[in-house]
Amino acid sequence: MAKAPLGYILQEIDSPIDGSPIVVIMTMNSTNRKTGPMAQVWILRRDISPVEAVQTGADVAICGDCPHRKQEDGSRSCYVNVGQAPLSVWRAYHAGKYQSDLHGLGSRVAVKGRKIRWGAYGDPAVVSPLLFRILNHAANGHTAYTHQWREPWAKWTAGHMQASCDGWTDYMHASELGFKTFAVIPKNGDSYSGKLCPATVTDSKATCLTCSLCDGAKSDIFVEAHGSGAKYVTA
Repeated sequence: MAKAPLGYILQEIDSPIDGSPIVVIMTMNSTNRKTGPMAQVWILRRDISPVEAVQTGADVAICGDCPHRKQEDGSRSCYVNVGQAPLSVWRAYHAGKYQSDLHGLGSRVAVKGRKIRWGAYGDPAVVSPLLFRILNHAANGHTAYTHQWREPWAKWTAGHMQASCDGWTDYMHASELGFKTFAVIPKNGDSYSGKLCPATVTDSKATCLTCSLCDGAKSDIFVEAHGSGAKYVTA
């Protein structure tokens, strides 16, 4: 019996943000305790490693104007450590360890009965709307977040992705545009929207897999800043 692929190359395209070459990869195995064993979608620069992309600012191609990117003073509030999973995925891609699936045939079968986490790293608004809908139709649910909700080319994400918000003004604007929102607030800070992410509640058994509120259609959600960059998240 053939061994199931570690993952699938879903798209190799130019970023709608700045035209740089990017790749969309879906991996099938995850040990992330918060999300549970969801299929994970990664959006990466094809030509340079995620570590170099962050260091040089070239990650704008896959993160856009996200305020959690590395700033001029060297601070970076993004919770993703690009030297870990994103770098591992990028290296595996260049080593030919993922199956090319640019027509989505194999990946549609692979996600049947499973849930998809769009944007384990990178902003999923940059993927093809058709690809997004095809895979979600085959899957059993999804989560997705975008900081690109203001952009005209990302209007299609309303109702399908949470609008990532970084303050009351963002929350009001995104809500007016028809988005459900996701907000990161400082540790022990005051929330301005929705309910606390169930998967982050102490002693909770909830995971993104069992919850799935962040599918762009159900609820406004917030989470307290976490990870090594949490100290840079301010009110």
